[in-house]
Amino acid sequence: MAGARGKRSTVRILITGSTGFVGRTLVPHLAGLGHEVVALRRGENGVPFDLARIGEWTGWPDGVEAVIHLGALNPVRSDPAARDDAALMAANASGTGALAKLAADRGVKRFVYASTNLIHPLSAEPFDERAPHRPQNLYAASKLAGEEAMARALEGSGTEGTILRLPPIYGPGGRGGVSTLLRVASFPVPLPLASPSASRSLLSIANAASALAHAALAPEAAGGTFLVADGEPWSLGEIVAFARQEAGRAPRLFSLPTGFTAEVARLMNRSAQYEHVFGSLVVDDAAFRARLGWRPIETTEEGMRRTLREQRANAARTTR
Repeated sequence: MAGARGKRSTVRILITGSTGFVGRTLVPHLAGLGHEVVALRRGENGVPFDLARIGEWTGWPDGVEAVIHLGALNPVRSDPAARDDAALMAANASGTGALAKLAADRGVKRFVYASTNLIHPLSAEPFDERAPHRPQNLYAASKLAGEEAMARALEGSGTEGTILRLPPIYGPGGRGGVSTLLRVASFPVPLPLASPSASRSLLSIANAASALAHAALAPEAAGGTFLVADGEPWSLGEIVAFARQEAGRAPRLFSLPTGFTAEVARLMNRSAQYEHVFGSLVVDDAAFRARLGWRPIETTEEGMRRTLREQRANAARTTR
């Protein structure tokens, strides 16, 4: 398979989750590199809705050299489905294992699994792929189980497995925590984020597409598990301040005593929510950069500006 850094030949790549947030950017990115994308969509062309039954499907396309598995069950935290462990495991672990086995049976050379850095515990100190596994929620636990299911399915086959543990991905059309925080920043209210707050490694949607393409195409990615990020982490306060300054406004941030806030959260039985908002998660992606020669195609500032432009355009359309 042609490397992402060397001379390229056309590679036929099957993608799940092609209509999702990441897939909508990854598909044209790969096409722009000269590759052929085949979208696997549940319920179409005989593909079962339950990916765990994908082995029953007889319509596997000819000539597929790589699979990028983006499809997942990832409900928002307020959705009761986020607490349905059985459903999460069925979709994200059993489904992944079944797809990986079918790919191996069909002679696919590379299987890329989009996992999450949430399988690691919160940490303000940068951690790499060797850090302990301590999934932060049921979704993360199901993604870790998906990594293990993929490994079992590919064992002894000629298919190379590659795992990317992705951080929060932001960009136009995103619905994650960064997009929510940028929307909150648009309101003219002070926010208690002036003191050192949670620092998070982030990944723009453009950089996510680039990293996934490298994982699928570069020979050096074979068999690897990697963390990846834009670069230096940003704190919640830095995100809000950047958004407001881009709009020509003052940051309007203030501080609350960290110990006091944590104690209030504990007394309200909200310690887990407090840690989720104010805990740090900082990754060290040196292995991915060194082994694959990958570099972000845009800075965090550039990615944030693109996201903010889309949010402003959407707000303007809704007020017409």
